[in-house]
Amino acid sequence: MTRAIEVPSLLSSSEFYLASGTVTLDLVRHKVLVIRDRISGTYSLPRGRKDWGETLEGTAERETYEETGARAKLLPVPLATRSTPPQSRDPTHGPDQQALETAQIDTDVWRALLTEPAALMQHFQPNGALAVVLWYVAAADSTLALACGTQMADENFESSWVDYDDAAGMMVNPEYAQVVRRALELVDTLERTGPVSIDKLKAATMNGNGSNGTHFVGGGVQTSVLPAFSR
Repeated sequence: MTRAIEVPSLLSSSEFYLASGTVTLDLVRHKVLVIRDRISGTYSLPRGRKDWGETLEGTAERETYEETGARAKLLPVPLATRSTPPQSRDPTHGPDQQALETAQIDTDVWRALLTEPAALMQHFQPNGALAVVLWYVAAADSTLALACGTQMADENFESSWVDYDDAAGMMVNPEYAQVVRRALELVDTLERTGPVSIDKLKAATMNGNGSNGTHFVGGGVQTSVLPAFSR
Protein backbone atom coordinates (compact mmCIF):
# COMPACT_ATOMS: atom_id res chain seq x y z
CA MET A 1 0.00 0.00 0.00
CA THR A 2 1.10 3.58 -0.50
CA ARG A 3 0.93 6.49 1.90
CA ALA A 4 1.41 10.23 1.63
CA ILE A 5 4.45 11.60 3.44
CA GLU A 6 6.29 14.90 3.40
CA VAL A 7 9.57 15.12 1.52
CA PRO A 8 11.87 18.15 1.90
CA SER A 9 12.42 19.99 -1.36
CA LEU A 10 16.20 19.93 -0.75
CA LEU A 11 18.30 17.06 0.58
CA SER A 12 22.04 16.89 1.13
CA SER A 13 24.10 14.08 -0.39
CA SER A 14 24.06 12.12 2.88
CA GLU A 15 20.27 12.15 3.06
CA PHE A 16 19.45 10.25 -0.14
CA TYR A 17 20.79 7.71 -2.56
CA LEU A 18 20.15 6.88 -6.20
CA ALA A 19 19.43 3.33 -7.27
CA SER A 20 18.12 1.48 -10.28
CA GLY A 21 16.81 -1.90 -11.26
CA THR A 22 15.21 -3.85 -14.07
CA VAL A 23 12.13 -5.71 -15.09
CA THR A 24 14.01 -8.29 -17.14
CA LEU A 25 11.99 -10.22 -19.70
CA ASP A 26 12.51 -13.17 -21.99
CA LEU A 27 10.64 -11.90 -25.05
CA VAL A 28 10.59 -15.28 -26.76
CA ARG A 29 9.21 -17.35 -23.89
CA HIS A 30 7.20 -14.61 -22.14
CA LYS A 31 9.03 -14.88 -18.83
CA VAL A 32 9.88 -12.33 -16.12
CA LEU A 33 13.00 -12.59 -13.96
CA VAL A 34 12.14 -12.30 -10.25
CA ILE A 35 14.06 -12.68 -7.01
CA ARG A 36 12.92 -14.30 -3.76
CA ASP A 37 14.38 -13.24 -0.43
CA ARG A 38 15.18 -16.54 1.25
CA ILE A 39 14.76 -15.01 4.72
CA SER A 40 11.43 -13.21 4.32
CA GLY A 41 10.08 -15.37 1.50
CA THR A 42 8.98 -12.29 -0.44
CA TYR A 43 9.37 -11.73 -4.18
CA SER A 44 10.62 -8.55 -5.82
CA LEU A 45 12.83 -7.34 -8.67
CA PRO A 46 16.62 -6.88 -8.91
CA ARG A 47 17.77 -3.39 -7.94
CA GLY A 48 20.50 -1.64 -5.99
CA ARG A 49 22.50 1.48 -5.27
CA LYS A 50 24.56 3.35 -7.81
CA ASP A 51 28.33 3.01 -7.38
CA TRP A 52 30.61 6.05 -7.49
CA GLY A 53 30.97 7.31 -11.08
CA GLU A 54 28.51 4.75 -12.44
CA THR A 55 25.60 5.53 -14.74
CA LEU A 56 22.13 4.52 -13.58
CA GLU A 57 21.79 2.38 -16.70
CA GLY A 58 25.00 0.61 -15.74
CA THR A 59 23.75 0.18 -12.20
CA ALA A 60 20.56 -1.48 -13.43
CA GLU A 61 22.44 -4.04 -15.53
CA ARG A 62 25.11 -4.67 -12.88
CA GLU A 63 22.64 -5.12 -10.03
CA THR A 64 20.55 -7.48 -12.13
CA TYR A 65 23.61 -9.62 -12.74
CA GLU A 66 24.77 -9.50 -9.12
CA GLU A 67 21.39 -10.39 -7.62
CA THR A 68 20.22 -12.94 -10.21
CA GLY A 69 23.23 -14.18 -12.18
CA ALA A 70 21.56 -13.19 -15.46
CA ARG A 71 23.23 -10.99 -18.08
CA ALA A 72 20.46 -8.56 -19.02
CA LYS A 73 20.58 -5.73 -21.55
CA LEU A 74 18.34 -2.68 -21.45
CA LEU A 75 15.48 -3.01 -23.92
CA PRO A 76 14.30 -0.10 -26.11
CA VAL A 77 10.55 0.28 -25.61
CA PRO A 78 8.01 2.81 -26.96
CA LEU A 79 7.47 4.90 -23.85
CA ALA A 80 6.49 8.52 -23.41
CA THR A 81 9.18 10.42 -21.53
CA ARG A 82 9.88 13.91 -20.20
CA SER A 83 13.51 13.48 -21.24
CA THR A 84 14.42 15.58 -24.26
CA PRO A 85 16.05 14.39 -27.50
CA PRO A 86 19.78 15.10 -27.93
CA GLN A 87 20.31 18.70 -29.02
CA SER A 88 22.03 17.49 -32.17
CA ARG A 89 18.72 15.91 -33.18
CA ASP A 90 16.33 18.51 -31.76
CA PRO A 91 17.65 22.01 -30.95
CA THR A 92 14.32 23.08 -29.44
CA HIS A 93 15.21 22.33 -25.82
CA GLY A 94 13.21 24.52 -23.49
CA PRO A 95 10.57 24.67 -20.77
CA ASP A 96 7.77 23.98 -23.27
CA GLN A 97 9.23 20.63 -24.35
CA GLN A 98 6.37 18.14 -24.52
CA ALA A 99 6.50 14.51 -23.44
CA LEU A 100 7.52 12.30 -26.33
CA GLU A 101 4.91 9.80 -27.41
CA THR A 102 5.54 6.53 -29.22
CA ALA A 103 8.55 6.98 -31.47
CA GLN A 104 9.70 5.38 -34.69
CA ILE A 105 11.38 2.45 -33.00
CA ASP A 106 13.13 1.15 -36.11
CA THR A 107 15.63 4.02 -36.20
CA ASP A 108 18.88 3.96 -34.28
CA VAL A 109 18.28 7.31 -32.59
CA TRP A 110 14.92 6.30 -31.15
CA ARG A 111 16.14 2.86 -30.17
CA ALA A 112 18.81 4.57 -28.07
CA LEU A 113 16.44 7.09 -26.53
CA LEU A 114 13.83 4.54 -25.58
CA THR A 115 16.01 2.87 -22.97
CA GLU A 116 14.95 5.72 -20.70
CA PRO A 117 13.51 4.74 -17.28
CA ALA A 118 9.99 3.34 -17.44
CA ALA A 119 9.14 4.21 -13.82
CA LEU A 120 10.48 5.89 -10.68
CA MET A 121 10.00 4.63 -7.13
CA GLN A 122 10.99 6.44 -3.95
CA HIS A 123 10.78 5.63 -0.26
CA PHE A 124 12.54 6.29 3.02
CA GLN A 125 14.93 3.73 4.43
CA PRO A 126 14.88 2.90 8.18
CA ASN A 127 17.99 5.09 8.61
CA GLY A 128 16.08 8.09 7.25
CA ALA A 129 17.74 8.20 3.83
CA LEU A 130 15.49 8.71 0.81
CA ALA A 131 15.93 5.99 -1.81
CA VAL A 132 15.19 7.12 -5.37
CA VAL A 133 14.95 4.12 -7.69
CA LEU A 134 14.72 4.21 -11.49
CA TRP A 135 13.28 1.16 -13.22
CA TYR A 136 14.33 0.02 -16.68
CA VAL A 137 12.95 -2.64 -19.00
CA ALA A 138 15.57 -5.22 -19.94
CA ALA A 139 15.85 -8.49 -21.84
CA ALA A 140 17.70 -11.77 -21.29
CA ASP A 141 17.51 -15.42 -22.31
CA SER A 142 15.78 -17.59 -19.70
CA THR A 143 17.33 -20.79 -21.10
CA LEU A 144 20.85 -19.75 -20.14
CA ALA A 145 22.25 -20.92 -16.81
CA LEU A 146 22.33 -18.27 -14.09
CA ALA A 147 25.80 -17.46 -12.77
CA CYS A 148 26.53 -18.46 -9.18
CA GLY A 149 28.42 -16.55 -6.51
CA THR A 150 27.51 -13.08 -7.80
CA GLN A 151 25.61 -11.76 -4.75
CA MET A 152 26.98 -9.49 -2.04
CA ALA A 153 27.70 -10.93 1.40
CA ASP A 154 24.47 -9.53 2.86
CA GLU A 155 22.25 -10.76 0.02
CA ASN A 156 20.39 -14.05 0.11
CA PHE A 157 18.24 -14.18 -3.02
CA GLU A 158 16.94 -17.00 -5.15
CA SER A 159 16.20 -16.00 -8.74
CA SER A 160 13.74 -17.60 -11.11
CA TRP A 161 11.86 -17.02 -14.35
CA VAL A 162 8.06 -16.88 -14.09
CA ASP A 163 5.27 -16.43 -16.63
CA TYR A 164 4.17 -12.93 -17.61
CA ASP A 165 0.72 -13.58 -16.14
CA ASP A 166 2.09 -14.61 -12.73
CA ALA A 167 4.82 -12.05 -12.05
CA ALA A 168 2.83 -9.04 -10.81
CA GLY A 169 0.77 -11.11 -8.39
CA MET A 170 3.92 -12.50 -6.76
CA MET A 171 5.41 -9.12 -5.87
CA VAL A 172 5.97 -8.04 -2.27
CA ASN A 173 3.76 -4.95 -2.62
CA PRO A 174 1.57 -3.08 -5.11
CA GLU A 175 4.38 -0.76 -6.20
CA TYR A 176 6.57 -3.59 -7.47
CA ALA A 177 3.50 -5.12 -9.10
CA GLN A 178 2.80 -1.83 -10.87
CA VAL A 179 6.38 -1.66 -12.16
CA VAL A 180 6.00 -5.17 -13.60
CA ARG A 181 2.69 -4.31 -15.25
CA ARG A 182 4.16 -1.12 -16.71
CA ALA A 183 7.02 -3.06 -18.32
CA LEU A 184 4.66 -5.67 -19.75
CA GLU A 185 2.38 -2.97 -21.17
CA LEU A 186 5.35 -1.37 -22.94
CA VAL A 187 6.52 -4.67 -24.39
CA ASP A 188 2.97 -5.46 -25.51
CA THR A 189 2.88 -2.11 -27.32
CA LEU A 190 6.27 -2.86 -28.86
CA GLU A 191 5.07 -6.22 -30.16
CA ARG A 192 1.85 -4.76 -31.57
CA THR A 193 3.37 -1.67 -33.22
CA GLY A 194 6.87 -2.74 -34.17
CA PRO A 195 7.00 -6.35 -35.37
CA VAL A 196 10.24 -5.80 -37.29
CA SER A 197 11.96 -4.31 -34.27
CA ILE A 198 10.72 -6.93 -31.83
CA ASP A 199 12.01 -9.70 -34.10
CA LYS A 200 15.41 -8.01 -34.18
CA LEU A 201 15.42 -7.64 -30.40
CA LYS A 202 14.45 -11.28 -29.88
CA ALA A 203 17.27 -12.34 -32.18
CA ALA A 204 19.73 -10.14 -30.31
CA THR A 205 18.62 -11.65 -27.01
CA MET A 206 19.02 -15.18 -28.32
CA ASN A 207 22.52 -14.30 -29.49
CA GLY A 208 23.41 -12.91 -26.06
CA ASN A 209 23.65 -9.32 -27.28
CA GLY A 210 21.25 -8.23 -26.38
CA SER A 211 3.41 5.99 -13.28
CA ASN A 212 1.91 7.30 -10.92
CA GLY A 213 4.67 9.11 -9.15
CA THR A 214 5.66 12.33 -7.56
CA HIS A 215 6.49 15.54 -9.28
CA PHE A 216 7.68 18.75 -7.75
CA VAL A 217 8.25 21.68 -6.99
CA GLY A 218 7.92 24.52 -4.59
CA GLY A 219 9.44 25.75 -1.41
CA GLY A 220 9.40 24.05 1.94
CA VAL A 221 8.15 20.51 1.62
CA GLN A 222 6.25 18.62 -1.00
CA THR A 223 3.77 15.81 -0.46
CA SER A 224 4.54 12.62 -2.32
CA VAL A 225 3.02 9.18 -2.50
CA LEU A 226 5.78 6.86 -1.34
CA PRO A 227 5.58 3.13 -0.72
CA ALA A 228 6.10 2.05 2.86
CA PHE A 229 8.79 -0.57 2.47
CA SER A 230 12.52 -0.66 3.02
CA ARG A 231 14.20 -2.40 0.09
